[in-house]
Amino acid sequence: MRYKIKGEEIRTENAAKPSSQKSLVVDDYIGGILNKPSILDFGCGKLRYSDTLALVASKVTFVDSEIQLNREQSVRGERTTVKNYVKSNYSGCKTVPYESLDKHRSKYDVITCTNVLSAIPCKRMIADVLEHIIRLLRKDGFAIFVNQHRSSYFSKYESGEKMLHGYLYSGSKGSSYYGILDKPVIELLLKKHGYEIIKTWVVGESTFTEARPNS
Repeated sequence: MRYKIKGEEIRTENAAKPSSQKSLVVDDYIGGILNKPSILDFGCGKLRYSDTLALVASKVTFVDSEIQLNREQSVRGERTTVKNYVKSNYSGCKTVPYESLDKHRSKYDVITCTNVLSAIPCKRMIADVLEHIIRLLRKDGFAIFVNQHRSSYFSKYESGEKMLHGYLYSGSKGSSYYGILDKPVIELLLKKHGYEIIKTWVVGESTFTEARPNS
């Protein structure tokens, strides 16, 4: 997604990390998902965890912006698009652009949202993402939110301007935003948008929160 903040354009697609930089603790969590659920990966980026998701799920829907899904880039070692890579490598899986998500009616057992909310610099878009997730979950389904609450490179961002949950940083390669969503922040945010917290735990620099629609 792209945002205009105080005259600066933030291109979040540039922040997506490749599969070679996946978090082992996140990958281990995904690999431990049982019973072959249907999964929606919200903010799939460059398919950082796609192999593991496809292995544990009955089907996976990968969601990101039109730009991220359709631009040619390096995806898991190939020069292609995310959309074409999914079509060629994951039978029964598909991509859905965020811009068309209002029309998507399928329900999912599990929705993964990994290092996505921390990249969104405005309240309205965070609310929209959380509303989509809660709408697309089955009644007995759950979402897993993973966010970093600290990192060695946060010091760079902290030299920027304080904004929302984090900082707006302007560097030689343009402007970027990173939010710091620790346990109190993410739990309050989810409860505010109609979620019930199942559990939250911390592994290293990452905070994991499982949540479901508040009945």
